[in-house]
Amino acid sequence: MDTSFLSPGPITWAQLIALALFLFSVGKGVDWVVGKLRTGTKEAVSPLTIDMAAAKIEIRSLEEKLNAFKIEVARTYVTGDVITRLERRIDDMVVSVRDEMKETREAMLKAFMRRPPD
Repeated sequence: MDTSFLSPGPITWAQLIALALFLFSVGKGVDWVVGKLRTGTKEAVSPLTIDMAAAKIEIRSLEEKLNAFKIEVARTYVTGDVITRLERRIDDMVVSVRDEMKETREAMLKAFMRRPPD
């Protein structure tokens, strides 16, 4: 039996290019088959996609209506009393932070100047 065709030999440029074209065509063929298989699925899912898009649009519309309602409620029910309480809380927080900063500054100065604590 003649097995000379199995003996290894140098690979020529023509063989290398033929191999590359073969692999490229196999890849394209697989891509084409997958594309054909997906086409049927896309057509079957198309009504669901349309329904999903409609639902998303409706949800956005409801979110906008809810935000508008929240703004209307805030404008209607936020009174001067609420604003005054908020201002008082903010003032109390500012005073508290200033007091803490003053205490921290005094403690740091005492520590740096090596004075005994009061």
